[in-house]
Parts: sequence; C-alpha cells; structure tokens
Amino acid sequence: MREPAWRKLGSIGLCAMRDFSGQFGFTIIELMVTLLVGAILLSIAVPSFRNFVQDSRLTTESNSLVYSLNLARSEAVKRDGGVKVCASSDGSSCGGTWAQGWIVCAPASDCTTVLHATPAVATGNTVDDLLSGASDLTFSAGGQTGQAYRFVFCDVRGASDARDVEVDVIGRVQAASNAGQDLSGHALAGCA
Repeated sequence: MREPAWRKLGSIGLCAMRDFSGQFGFTIIELMVTLLVGAILLSIAVPSFRNFVQDSRLTTESNSLVYSLNLARSEAVKRDGGVKVCASSDGSSCGGTWAQGWIVCAPASDCTTVLHATPAVATGNTVDDLLSGASDLTFSAGGQTGQAYRFVFCDVRGASDARDVEVDVIGRVQAASNAGQDLSGHALAGCA
C-alpha cells in the first residue's frame, strides 16, 4: 500500500502540502504597478484630449460659417439678388452678436426668408469680424460683397489657437489652414 504524501514530509508540516500551481490572479505589487502605469498614461492623455476637443470645436464652428457664407454667395447668384448673412440671437431675425449665431436670409433688403440658421458657438468661445466690426454682410447678385471681412474664432486659449475665416471683396470665402494664422501665414493679432 502507498504511503500518503503528507507523511513523507515529516517535520515540514501540513502547510507544505499546499499546491500553488492552481492559483490565478495578481499580487498586490503587480496590481499597484499596473495602476501606476495607467495613472501616468491618463495624466498624459487627458490634456491632449482636451486640446483635441477644443481644436475640433473651433474648426467645426469656423467651417459652419464658411458653409453659411458660401451658401449665401451661391443663393445670391442663383436668385439674381442680394442675400444677407447676419448675426442672430434668435435664429429667425438679424440682431445680436456673431457668437450668438447667424442666419442666411433673402432678400437682403428685409430678410423675410431664412435660408439657413446656425446656433450659438460653444460657451466661452467668441467670433468677431475684426476688420469692420460688422454684424452683417451682403452678397450681391454677382456674388460679391464689395468689402473684405475677417472673422476670428477664439476660445480660452487665445489667438495662438484661433481660427481665421476671410471674405474678400469679390466674395471669395476662405479659411486659414493653420490655427493661429491668417491666410497669408501671419500670426493672428488677437481675439476680441
């Protein structure tokens, strides 16, 4: 007859019978190291993600204005009459600041038909026409504005991350491709 394994151990005692090969899991040291690595990665990722969100928000808002301006220009040519883009606080009539939103409306003389409305920019963001301070602009039947406009979209980070949208006298709408710069590549002077 075979002798049980625990009897062969003799003076080592019963605790030596435990078989650790079947246990699974992490030691406290492994768990703490994993949490430390995760915390370091989060401390690096969160500020970068916040900048990504802010950059995306400014780009989206400036692209919305580009869309509205291009819509107004094409509608002016199509209708063979003036179409206005103006700041609007209520989305149905002209009045307010650009940061409160804007509308595209026709005819330009009395804005009886709203063609497109854009809501307010995100809280803390600003948009202003830095060249003339105008609260509206009108595209003529030929798609021209007759004067230049420069809209700058800013957030709490200031001019270094601002977005620039420009309309020249012939009505061409362009957005600067680099944050903090105008179309010619010069640094934006500031946010209003």
